[in-house]
Amino acid sequence: MWNLNCSETDTKVACLNLGEAVLTISSMLTVMLIIIFGNLLVVVTVYRDRKLRMQRQNWLIVSLAVADMLVGLLVMPLTLTYEIVGEWTMGNENGTFDFQLGFEVSGTVLCEMWLALDVLFVTASILHICAISLDRYFSVTSPLTYPATRTPLRMFIYIGVSWIVSLLICLPPIFGWRPERAEGECSVSTDIGYVLYSSLGSFYIPVVILIIVYAKIYSITIRHSRQRLKETERRDHTLNMLTIKTSTNERYNMEYELEENSDPVEEEKEKPSSNRDMINKVCWQLRKISEELPRQGVKMALDTNHNSPPSSDLARKMEEKKFCEKRKRKLKAKERQATLLLGIILSAFILSWLPFFMIYVIGAFGHDAPPLVFKFFFWLGYCNSGINPVIYTVFNREFKRGLCKQLHKFERFIHPIMEFYK
Repeated sequence: MWNLNCSETDTKVACLNLGEAVLTISSMLTVMLIIIFGNLLVVVTVYRDRKLRMQRQNWLIVSLAVADMLVGLLVMPLTLTYEIVGEWTMGNENGTFDFQLGFEVSGTVLCEMWLALDVLFVTASILHICAISLDRYFSVTSPLTYPATRTPLRMFIYIGVSWIVSLLICLPPIFGWRPERAEGECSVSTDIGYVLYSSLGSFYIPVVILIIVYAKIYSITIRHSRQRLKETERRDHTLNMLTIKTSTNERYNMEYELEENSDPVEEEKEKPSSNRDMINKVCWQLRKISEELPRQGVKMALDTNHNSPPSSDLARKMEEKKFCEKRKRKLKAKERQATLLLGIILSAFILSWLPFFMIYVIGAFGHDAPPLVFKFFFWLGYCNSGINPVIYTVFNREFKRGLCKQLHKFERFIHPIMEFYK
């Protein structure tokens, strides 16, 4: 059934035997299902979680998820069909496709619509990644003022610009900016002007923006982390100094009070007085000492704690050092996590799309890559639509909470069905 024997004169772009067809279909269907259900889960999670819905930066992630989901729903099924069959067969013998609604569309128009949607959704996905990076940059550089300016209008401008620019890139081939195609062929325009125009708008300019923005975010994050580390060390040092001063003052106050309690008797000896006056003064001193004893006992206990033996002082210093080291490790762990996240975002995007756009541009100048290589990197770019929902949600604590909640709801829904069929 799938064993297509192609000669060198065939116009078909894919000739697959049964094993190759099964492998291609299974791998492509897996990618499609991951893209569709992964991005659908992101949209549903934000829609059903009020806290996530109220965070306006998540609107960009939802729009990105919609673009990626449409890639899996509308573009990839036709791409899979075209890869397996080897030619564009959407149309009857007259070159038209009959819709049940009573009108016909030519196969050529369907081909142009499919290619336009492909470029539209892929470019929108890439531009949304740029918009998210800019939003994060402003939130990092202006953490106190930017949340107030993150208005619905601002978010709609980000989203609208991403989709409008994508339309401006995908529409020109429909209006003729492409070479004539052979019969049964349906591929993106190879006109040099359009290739450069679309590649710059869809990938090269966005990737330069991403690298610059994330480099600045990384620099600011590292600087803030090191500042927090220095502030922590300075605060710990200040607290230690205050503790030492406090213990010294308390010891001085106790010694002064003890001196006050003992000195007046000697001073009174110099004054002539009757036995009755002496007895009264002695009683007064005894009463005063008895009243002061409890308070001095507390101060002596504090002073004893602060003036503990050298072994306990060493233990206390070791505990303080461990606490400071633990805090430093936490700050450095956050720094590593931020670095890792930025690295994953850039690496996933560049590794997914750079090979395809390099081959695409080089091919426009007459240096075509082998068909298998071109197809592999073409589908690798589609895989980025399945990676995006993981990158932009799993590393977000609020999103993880919302995703877990939705998954538990699905589990409660599926569990009765599984029990029924056991």
